[in-house]
Amino acid sequence: MRVSGANEVYWAERKLDQCIRLSIADMEKNKSMMIAAAYFWSDKFNAFMFGRGPASPSLADVHMLTGLVISTADDSRLFNGKSDYKVDTHNIGGWTRYVQKYQQTGSVS
Repeated sequence: MRVSGANEVYWAERKLDQCIRLSIADMEKNKSMMIAAAYFWSDKFNAFMFGRGPASPSLADVHMLTGLVISTADDSRLFNGKSDYKVDTHNIGGWTRYVQKYQQTGSVS
């Protein structure tokens, strides 16, 4: 917060501003979820180890959970824009707001 005034433009140009805002966000911690996640995490494999095999967070998971914009020098390698459906959690306010907007009630077919 102390240095953001002097570096805000620099951070935005390099797309670091969203990461910095997320790092200082006042988010409530779910301790029981953290404990459960730590139970399945393997430092040896850098993955969650489940009964059916390992699972690692992907860039799409990071995008959906945090709303961070994921990009590379060639964005087409990640999200090539050919899909008819795009998960836009960044503009809607993150994954929680995305779920709130699109959740449905009733039976599942």
